[in-house]
Amino acid sequence: MNYQECIAYLENVCPRGSSGGKERTAIMAELMGNPQDTLSIIHVAGTNGKGSTSAVIESILRHAGYKVGLFTSPHLERYEERIQINRQPIPEAEFTAIMSHLIEDVIPKAMADGMSHPGAFGLLTLAAFQYFAGKTDFVVLEVGLGGWLDPTNIIASPVLSVITPLSLEHCHILGDTIEQIAKEKAGIIKPGIPAITAPQEERALAVLKVDALEKQSPLVCLYKDTLKPVTTNLVGNYQQMNCNTALAAVQNLIERGVVQVSDQQIADALCHVSWPGRMEYFALGEGKAILLDGAHNPAGITGLAENLRDLYSDREIILFLSILDDKEQVTMLKEILPQASAVVLTRPEHDDRAQHWMQIEQYIHEIAPNCPCRMYDNDKAGLKQEVERLQEGQMLCVTGSLYLISDCRSYLLRELL
Repeated sequence: MNYQECIAYLENVCPRGSSGGKERTAIMAELMGNPQDTLSIIHVAGTNGKGSTSAVIESILRHAGYKVGLFTSPHLERYEERIQINRQPIPEAEFTAIMSHLIEDVIPKAMADGMSHPGAFGLLTLAAFQYFAGKTDFVVLEVGLGGWLDPTNIIASPVLSVITPLSLEHCHILGDTIEQIAKEKAGIIKPGIPAITAPQEERALAVLKVDALEKQSPLVCLYKDTLKPVTTNLVGNYQQMNCNTALAAVQNLIERGVVQVSDQQIADALCHVSWPGRMEYFALGEGKAILLDGAHNPAGITGLAENLRDLYSDREIILFLSILDDKEQVTMLKEILPQASAVVLTRPEHDDRAQHWMQIEQYIHEIAPNCPCRMYDNDKAGLKQEVERLQEGQMLCVTGSLYLISDCRSYLLRELL
């Protein structure tokens, strides 16, 4: 298979809309020789901040001289972005070779034994394990969805588990209470293996503590009033929490003798870490700007609203917005609309979970009757027109969906900057 055929298989043959399939992933991993068992993994789950936290951990270990694999999702432009070593994506040729082996050899054998067809996320997880094996000192592995049932959770013995802030998400899959969400996320905590948790609301933290106690896993709990100011080039108030969580994770590894990292290496890493699509600012000249932020649930949108108030109060904010059908649209709108002088509604080009995107206009009129609203059924064409409309002192804030960020970021870099 060539590269284009592998991508077409992921997008057109694999079941859509789920990152589940832990049992299927384990079956295929067995056929591949269980490459995940050879890796030293820091496993990261959570509702918000797990990508940024993973990026900070990776940056610190890399600046300390280690060879570090990083597995995250979703990608912004190409699938290879999800699988990186020292922040370099897997080469297209190696990605094609590994995916071809999975598609042509591993899947047929597994399905011949009665396994249902795997999803794209499970295949990408296995591709990452295969690529990282023998090439990395450590792997920072971000959970796709949930924890216990996630394909990444076929790993038996990580060196550390990390849980970032929890809130309600994917309730139809993970449960409709914060306790159920926390129980699912706690599934990445392994018996006897230390775990770190970011500040959590009391009900979620109670679940994590019970789970860790049952597994005899030392649990380090961070609390909001103990967070320390961190100097970093990551923009956004919530990044302080993410950086503190990452620092606690690295400190745990240092104290256990797993890694050696100096204070200077940590400082350098924090000043050079990057996480595209999260509070990512582009100055356009003449006092105009674009801000990309992948907030796509109530907690994320709340954090974005706080940052707009604290960091960009001198700007007139125009929201370029898409919220998928399976998200809490009204709740998110109530949080973010007070910061906007106008809203531009659109839909991501590559996600079919925005079929009813125009209905959001009615919600906007009900919540903020005086807020102007424009609509485009093509996100890239809409972005182009809205950039052309920007006036001095205005900032276009693109948010609501990581898929919208993906579409707009690639188009912005390629065509508009």
